[in-house]
This record gives sequence, structure tokens and C-alpha cells, in this order.
Amino acid sequence: MSKYINISFLIAFVFLSTFKNVFSQQKIVLSTVAEATDWHVGAAVLAEAYNRIGYEIELIHYEGTEALIASNSGIVDGELQRIDGISRTFPNLLQVQIPINYIQGYAFTKNLQFEIDGWFSLKPYKIGIVKGIIFAELGTQGMNVVKADNYNDLINLLLNDEIDLAVMPLINGKVLLKKMSVENIKPLPGVLETMFLYHYLHLKNEHIVKALEKELKSMLLDGTTRIIKSENNKNIIKDIK
Repeated sequence: MSKYINISFLIAFVFLSTFKNVFSQQKIVLSTVAEATDWHVGAAVLAEAYNRIGYEIELIHYEGTEALIASNSGIVDGELQRIDGISRTFPNLLQVQIPINYIQGYAFTKNLQFEIDGWFSLKPYKIGIVKGIIFAELGTQGMNVVKADNYNDLINLLLNDEIDLAVMPLINGKVLLKKMSVENIKPLPGVLETMFLYHYLHLKNEHIVKALEKELKSMLLDGTTRIIKSENNKNIIKDIK
């Protein structure tokens, strides 16, 4: 009889422990850029890494600059993904040192035909970028730039011939053009820049940085991050066909 009581107690203990782990996960709220398709990959990678250390993530979508203001001010717990080094401009953000994603910057156009040879090849033209997208702001410094609030507005500037070129991550541009049923805007051949993306946490969350880096490093080395990126990109493209 006692054997059955002990087994029943063990089963109950395991069940309650699992129940407690599932429902005791803490939540991390992150800002990300609205309409930026590449967020799906970063979110999937971070969801896995955070789950391993007992957290779940929630995303709030902002326009480019507003996302950084929210994360740097501590309104949210951090920034989903940004290029390397933005802590120099936003000092309340701690960079998690393991990359979670990468993007390739391209120039999209309606009328021009030439091959991109670095950022300087854009200089003769009127260039559109999205406010708060740091890689585009840095790459086009000193050039004739028009800033849009979001990627939808950026594409409309190009459609209305208010700019000659629009700088966007390749996958963002392709997906958004497909969703908007725009066929006469194409990326020019040649990559402007390839950039790793990193997760950033507000200073108040410094205590979880090391644990998170450990899991992200493990995921990077065993191929988990690559698999997550590949599967998410396939699903995004499949969903818009």
C-alpha cells in the first residue's frame, strides 16, 4: 500500500513542479520596429533563449525612433534587435554580445538602373530612409536624405517619385512590396552592407544578461539559431505567396 502512496506522491510532485515552472515564468517586454519583417527571426530566437532561463517575451511594435526611446527610457525591458554599438548613443541599453540575426541593406528603386558599389554610390541621388533605423542613418550621413516614419510611407515616397532610392533590409522590402502589390519597385544589384543584429536590455535587467548570453552562444554553436532563421524566413515568404 505504501508503495502506491509513494508513487502517487511522486507523480503529484512532478506534476505540481511542472505546473509551477510553466506558470511562474517571468515576462520580458521588448520594443521592436513596426513593419520590419526581420523581427520575426529575432523574436523566435529570443523566445527560445528566454524560455531556457525561465522567461517569456512580449513584443510592442513602435515606429523606428519611438522603439529606441521606449527601450532606453525603461518603458519596456529592452530592444528586440539592433545593429552593433547603439549603446554609445543610448547609454541605458546593454548589448547582449551574441548576435541573434543579420540583415542586408539594399537600395530599392523605381526608375534607376546601376550596380551598388557601397554607400558612396548613392550620393548623387535623393535617398529615403526610415527614422530611427540606425544603419541607414549612418550609411547615408552627409547625403540628400528624406526620412519617413515607417516603411509603408517610405515605399509611397518612392511610388510618388519624391525620392530616387529607398534604403531597406532586403527581406523587409521584398515582403512589404509583395503585401502592397507593388511590382515596379526592385532592389538594385549589390549589397550596401551586411550587419549582425544584437539584443539590447535596459540597465534594470542587467542581472539576466550573462545567463541569456550563455544560452544564445549555445544556440549559435549548435546550429539552433541558423535553423530558426531559415524556418522563419521560409514561413514569411510562404505566407505572402
